[in-house]
This record gives sequence, C-alpha cells and structure tokens, in this order.
Amino acid sequence: MAQEIELTVTLDAALAARLRAAAAERGWSAESLAAACVAQHLEVAIRHRVLVERMEQIDGAILDMAQAVGELGAPSAGIDLSKVCRLHKGDGVADPAP
Repeated sequence: MAQEIELTVTLDAALAARLRAAAAERGWSAESLAAACVAQHLEVAIRHRVLVERMEQIDGAILDMAQAVGELGAPSAGIDLSKVCRLHKGDGVADPAP
C-alpha cells in the first residue's frame, strides 16, 4: 500500500457539529467519516479526470477522421472516389471485400 499522508481540515463550527452528529449516528468517529468523505470525493475526481482525458482523445480521433474524409472528398486529379467506398449509391449493396 502507498504511504499514507496526513491532512488537517478546518471546519466552521456548524459544519463540524453536523459532521460529529452524522458520525455518531453511524458509530464512527468524526475523523473517520471526514476521511471517508475525502477519499470518496478524490476517487470521483480521479474518475472524472480520466473521463475528460478519454473524451479529449476521442475528440482528437474524430477530428482526424473528419480531416481525412475532407481530404478524400476534396477535388483532385487522379483519384477515383468510387473506389474509395465499396457502397454503391442507390442500391445499398457493398462490393465484396477484395
């Protein structure tokens, strides 16, 4: 297990009283309840960050694909676009894979 760290949390009196009451209802210490809450929120923050990073990767991949499609669709000499896509317009049938 990773080395533990120690944090000091300062709460206003009303919040500290609510924390103590909630902990007492569960038979916990106020410190253990606060530590559990902090751990839970850190876990949520880490998962959120991972999701944001993955969304950024997906956005980048979509942008790359859109640019490639744009380049394929741009008018140019020497490229037969009918050979790029195997789906024929109108019949909805694809050519067999080569």
